[in-house]
This record gives sequence, C-alpha cells and structure tokens, in this order.
Amino acid sequence: MMNTNWNANSDIKEDNRMTAGVIGLTVTGLAWAAVQAEMGLAVLATDPDEDAALGVQEEMALPGVEPGLRKALEEQIASGGLTILSQPRRIFKTCQFITLCGMTPAGEDGSPSLRLIESVVRQAAYQCPEETVLAVKATLPPGGIRALQRAADEAAADREDAAAVHVIALPELYDDGTMLKAMRRDAPIVVGADGRYQPMEAVLDVMDPDGSRRIYCTPEDAEAAAVSDAARTAFEQVLANYWQDVAADCGASGQKVLEILAKGESGRRRAGLGLSAGAGGRRLSQELNNLSAFEKQKERSLIDAFQAANTAHFEKMKAWLLPPVQKITAHGGKIAVLGLSNVPGTDDLRETPAVELLKAMAAPFEDRPIEGGKPFALYLPWGMDQAKWRLFRTRDAFTFCGSCAEATRSAELVVVLGAWPGMGRILTPALAKRMAGRQIVDVTARLDRNRIAALGLKPVGIFEKLED
Repeated sequence: MMNTNWNANSDIKEDNRMTAGVIGLTVTGLAWAAVQAEMGLAVLATDPDEDAALGVQEEMALPGVEPGLRKALEEQIASGGLTILSQPRRIFKTCQFITLCGMTPAGEDGSPSLRLIESVVRQAAYQCPEETVLAVKATLPPGGIRALQRAADEAAADREDAAAVHVIALPELYDDGTMLKAMRRDAPIVVGADGRYQPMEAVLDVMDPDGSRRIYCTPEDAEAAAVSDAARTAFEQVLANYWQDVAADCGASGQKVLEILAKGESGRRRAGLGLSAGAGGRRLSQELNNLSAFEKQKERSLIDAFQAANTAHFEKMKAWLLPPVQKITAHGGKIAVLGLSNVPGTDDLRETPAVELLKAMAAPFEDRPIEGGKPFALYLPWGMDQAKWRLFRTRDAFTFCGSCAEATRSAELVVVLGAWPGMGRILTPALAKRMAGRQIVDVTARLDRNRIAALGLKPVGIFEKLED
C-alpha cells in the first residue's frame, strides 16, 4: 500500500511514490509536509481541528509565518505531491508512516499534556489496516512516547484484526526562521525508536538517502535531546542578554562584545541568539514552562534562575528606554516602532518581551484621551493583527502603518524592537530626510551602525545613552 497513492489534487495514480501522512497543521507540521513532498513522497496532511484544515485547504490560511513556507506549500500542492485533507480517515487507511505535530498544550502543571495527541494515537491504532509508524514531532513530557505506545496497544487490543502500531520520537532540533532549510539538509534526523521498522526506514531512506543525517536512539534519548535542545535555546538567549548587561556595566558597546564573541566562535553556531528585550516567542515560552515543570519533578532550580534573569533584564530595559520615550511623547512628539518578533521572518508575538516593552511605553495613554497626533507609529512586516489584539488597552495611542516610510515620517525617535529579513533596506537617505529626530535605537543589534552613521543619524544600542 505504501507504493501507491491516489492524489486528490491531480487524480493521477503515482505508482512509484510512497505515501506519508502528517497530522497537525502547525508551522512545523506544514513545513515537514512540504519538505517530504519535495523529497519525493506523496504526502497527505490534515489537522484534528477540521476548521484549521479547511482554512489551509481552501484559503492557504497558515497558523504563522515562516520564510519560504507559503511558496513551498503552494508548489507542492500544485504539483500533486501534497494533499490537504479535512479529516484524517484517509491518512489512517493509506499511510504507514504518519508524523504527529503539535497537539501537546501545557497541562495544569505546565508540562505538555498528552490528551489531544493520545486521542489521535488511539484513532490510528483502531483504524490502521497495516503495520504503521506514528512519529511524534512535538514536545513531550519525560516518558511520553512510552505512554503513547501503551495507549496504542490498548486501542489495538479492542480489534480482532489489529495491526502493529509503533510510536516513535522524531524531535525537531531547529529554530524558527530557518525551519525549511534545516529540514531539507541541515538538521539531524533524530529517531527515537526501539526497532528499525520497515515503514519508518522506507520513508527515512527517501528523506536521508545516504543515512548521514540519521541518529538512532531510544525514545528516552530522543526526549532528553529535545529537552536539552530547549535548554540550549533558552540559555543562549539569556547568555546574550548577560553579555549585554556586562557590557553596560563596563561602559562598553554590547554589539561589539557580541561581534567579538561571535568571531571567537568561528566555525560554530553564532554566539547566542542576538540581542533582544528578553527571551520569548511561541517556542521559548512553552519550552520554559516544560523545563520548569521538569525541574520541579527533579528538584532542580536552573529554570527559575533563568526566568529571574530574564525578568531582571526586562526591568533594566524598561528603566533605560521608558524615560526618553516618555519625555518625547509628553510634549507631543512621535515615536516610530519597527518590528516586534524575536525571530526574523516570523509573526511570532507570543510571550514576546518586546510586546510587553511596547505596552509599558504606551501605558501613560491607557486612560487618557489622545490630543493631536498619535504618539506611536508601529510598522510590522507580519503579525499586525496580533499586535492590535495584544495592544488593545492602548490601541488608541498607535497608528498602525503599512510601511516603514509611513511609520518613520516626522518621528523624533525610531525604536527597532524586532527583526525581519531585509530590514537593512530601511537605511536609505530618504529615512534621514523623513525623520524629525536623529536617533535610531536598535534593540536587535541587526542594523549596520556604520550605515546609520553615514546617513547622519545616531545608532543607539541597548543600554547606550540617548541624547536629550
């Protein structure tokens, strides 16, 4: 059955393509589906939420922004390599390798809940006609794979003609913003399984023809790697913030310190995750909850220390930035705010310190009528609807702009709180002509300071002094 697929997009029988399924149309799930199709698999994908599946199927309504994702999906759907379904029944009946993405929201104790994903596992075990591998590409609590395997075994026990269902771990070890590139060729493929199951090996041979990316391990090893990778991501961000704090205490340039340390890490991953108002984002916030719940079980306290450090960094950011901002807005001046996401190329605003910092900047206008022009002009390449919702208490203080040019016109101060691909293109002579002030505060440290200075403007990094 794995060697034949009827693709609903084209009605053409593809005898030489193996069929793989994806359930869970998260950003990760959609990216994984697109990349599998690019590599030569016939992919069927859906979501437990039928409305979410129909949104992708009918309107290409994606759950988030990831560089290149929309284009990859459109190409694979048009070619017939990827089919979006409204329900999972066809996947259970025709796919022997099914990837389960997302579906593990935080439970009451902060650790990932297995309730939703266990329901899908039980459905699969009850319906799959042949040996099937369920590959979990989601954050799990310790022992999660074993618990899901028990659920599959229990469901299969109710069938007279039960087929073997193997639950394995297939953790994601890559970052938002580079997901497609990592899935295609960069990231290792960690396989947490008790055996080399034929449906699993057949699909992995397509995804990794020479076997160089595969790392076989136990489910427990894979779960530990996922938890450790979450810790690495979090600690790299807090380390970058720590460097910035040290630089401020030494009267040094935080950006220069970051450049020096990155040079010292030549040949390895870039030092830290860059500078920011603090650690945040849709992955990181969940990772911290997961790690905190894990530590409580093990009577450890490292995450508590991380969260305290992240909070302290954020409070220091407010103490540094709010006074000059409030001085400008108090006399009717305009502040341009550009970007909010921690991760370039995404619309990730969940648990993002930059959003909280912007709320604090606008707090004086929460219960006060706006006289004259609005004090803040916000430009985001993606996620403006999210921003409007998250800033609802101070929304009247903002002009939500469709371009950087609109936002920066007559601005006495430009504050860059998030990054996006191609952001350096804003540094043109026209920017200097539009601005009323001369200072650009770049919290991300991603803009070229020399180019800013060449425009006759003053670059200001985190904790550097702003002119009155």
